Amino acid sequence: MFRFIAKSIMVKLIIQFFLVGLTPVLILGALTYYYSKDTLKNAAYDHIASINETKKVQALEYLQNRMRNIVLLSRSEHIRKMLETGAYNEMRPVLSYHMNVFALSDIILLDRNGSILYAAAQDRAADFEDDEQTSLEQIIMQMTETIIASHEPMMTDIIRYKTDNPPALFMGAPVYDTFGDLDAVLIFQIDAGQIHSLMLSRFGRGETYETYLVGEDLLMRSPSRDPELDTVLRQQIDSTASRRALEKHTGIDQITDYRGNDVLCAYSPLGLTEILGTEFDWAIITQVDRTEAFELLDKLRDNIFWTVALLVLLVGVVGFLQSRIIARPINDLSYRIVLLNDGDFTVSLPDSMKQRTDEIGLLMKTFNDGTKQFRKQIRRIAESTNLLVASISRISTTASQLAASASETSTSISEVTTTVEEVNQTSLIASEKAQYVSQIADNAAKISNAGKKATDNTKSGIDRIKSEMNYIAESTIKLSEQTKSIEEIINTVSDIADQSNILSVNAAIEAAKAGEHGRGFSVVAQEVKTLANQSKDATNQVRTILEDIQKATSAAVMATERGIKTVEEAVELSEQAGSSIDRLAQRVTEAAEAAMQITASNQQQLTGMDQLSQAMESINDATQQNLGAVKQLEEALKGLEEMVQTMKDITSTYKI
Repeated sequence: MFRFIAKSIMVKLIIQFFLVGLTPVLILGALTYYYSKDTLKNAAYDHIASINETKKVQALEYLQNRMRNIVLLSRSEHIRKMLETGAYNEMRPVLSYHMNVFALSDIILLDRNGSILYAAAQDRAADFEDDEQTSLEQIIMQMTETIIASHEPMMTDIIRYKTDNPPALFMGAPVYDTFGDLDAVLIFQIDAGQIHSLMLSRFGRGETYETYLVGEDLLMRSPSRDPELDTVLRQQIDSTASRRALEKHTGIDQITDYRGNDVLCAYSPLGLTEILGTEFDWAIITQVDRTEAFELLDKLRDNIFWTVALLVLLVGVVGFLQSRIIARPINDLSYRIVLLNDGDFTVSLPDSMKQRTDEIGLLMKTFNDGTKQFRKQIRRIAESTNLLVASISRISTTASQLAASASETSTSISEVTTTVEEVNQTSLIASEKAQYVSQIADNAAKISNAGKKATDNTKSGIDRIKSEMNYIAESTIKLSEQTKSIEEIINTVSDIADQSNILSVNAAIEAAKAGEHGRGFSVVAQEVKTLANQSKDATNQVRTILEDIQKATSAAVMATERGIKTVEEAVELSEQAGSSIDRLAQRVTEAAEAAMQITASNQQQLTGMDQLSQAMESINDATQQNLGAVKQLEEALKGLEEMVQTMKDITSTYKI
C-alpha cells in the first residue's frame, strides 16, 4: 500500500488535500470540544447544585412554617380557653382550618401526664383504637416527656407508626396557661406526602432528575421517582454522597445510584439540627442520569463528528477532481518519457496539452522541443561514428606491424639476459655457501669459548661445593659430640628421679606412721613419686631420641666423606674437558679464516656479473617500453573501436 502511495502522484495530491483541508478543521474541532467540555460540565454541575439548593430551601421553609404554625397555635388564646373550660368541641372549626390549610393529618392535645385530651382527626376526646395505640402512643408519650423536660418545641423523624399507614412526622410545642406554667402539649401529625411532593416536583427539569432525602440510618425519607418502587424507610442509600452529606459535607460527584445507574449527583446536609434544633439530620441528594446531565456535551461531540465527516467527504471529492486535473497530464508525460527511455524519439504530446498556459503547459512544450533537438543530435552522432570507424581501421594496421618488430627485438635481448642471470645465480649460490661456512665457523668458535668459560665456572663451583662439604662434615662431628654431653645430662636426671622415687617411698612410710597428722604429707609424697616417674619416663624418651640423632649423624658423616671424593673426581674431569675445548677452538678459528677468503673471491665475481646484467636490463627495458607503447596503442585503438561500435549500436536503437 505504501509503495502504491509512493508511486502515484494523484494519491499524494489527494492526501495533501486531506492534510491541508482537514488538519485545521480537526484542530478546531478538538479545541472546541476540549474547551466546551469543561464549560458544559461546569454548567451541569452548577445546574444540579442549584436544584439541590432550591429543594433544600423549599423543604426547610415548609418545616419551618409548620413549626411556626404549631408554636403560634400553642400560644393562642383559643387553646388556653379550651383548656380552662374543657369545651374541646368548640375548637373544631379552628383546628379543622389548620388541618385543611396546612395539610395536617391530625392535631392532638395532651395534658402534662400524656393523656390525650382531644384529637381533631377523630373529633373526640378519647384514646386511639387498640391497633394504633401501641406504636403511636409511644411516640406521643416520648414527645410529651421531651417537651415537658425542655420547654421547647420539637420535631420527630419520618416514621411509620402503622404498617398500612403512610409515613408521617410529628411536631410538638408546649402550651402555657395564663400564669406562664406549662399546662399541656400540642402535637401536629404531618403527612410526609407534602415533603415528598416537594422532592418529586420536576417542574422545568429533565426526565431523570430526582431529589430525595436520606436519614442517618441511610434509609430514604422520600419516595423514588419510579412509582413502582416503595422506597420510603425501606430503600437503603449506602453511597459516598449520602455518607458525606450526613458528615456535613456539600459537593458534587458521579456515583452509581440505588437502581444501578450512573448518575451525577449533588449532595448536602438539610440542616435540621441547626435550623430546627433536632437531634437528627437528613441528607438531601439531587441526581440525574449521566446521559441526560451531559446531553449537551454528547450532542456537541456528535455534531463535531458529523461536521468533520461531511468535510472529509467534501475535501475528498474536491481533492479527487483537482488531483485528476493536475495528475492526468503528468501521467501522460511520464508515459512518453518511458517511451523515450526505450529509444522511441518519435513520440509527441497531443495539441490539447500544448494549449495549456500554466506550468504544466510550459512543461509539455519544453518536452516537445527537447525531443526534436535530441533527434537532430542523434543523427549527427551517427554520421560522425561512421567516419571514425574508417579512420580507426587504418591506424590499427600500422600499429600491428610496429608491434611485431618490437617483439622480435625483445626476444633476442631476453635470451642474452637469461644466460647472464644463470651465471649470476651460480656465483651467488657459491658466495652464499661460503658465507654460510664462515658463519658456522664463527658460531663454533663462539660455542668453544663459551664451553671453556663453562668448564672454568664448573671447576669454581665444584671447589665451592668441596669447601661446603668439609664445613658440613665438621658441623656434623660437633653435633655428635654435643649429643654425648646431652646423654650424660640425661643420665644425671635419671639418677635424680630414682633417688626422688626412693625418698617418696620413705616419706609415705613415715606418713603412715604419723597417722592422721601425716595424711597431708602422704599426699605430697605420692605427688613427688608421680613427678619422679614422669621425669624418668621423659629421660628415657629423650635418650631414645638422642640415640636416633647419633645414628643419623654417623650416616651424615659417611655421606659427606663420599661427597668429597666425588667432588675431587669432578674437578679432574672438568680440567680435561677445558684442555679439549681449547684445541677445538684453535681448529675452528683456522676454518673460519679460510671461509672468509673464499667469500671475498666470490664477491668480486658477483660484482662483475651484476654490471653485465644491469647493462642487459637497461637494453631490455628500453625495448619493453617500446613494445608496451605499441601494445597500449593497439589496446587504445581496440577500445576506441569498441566505443565507436557501441555508439553506432546505441544510435541504431533510437527511432528518429
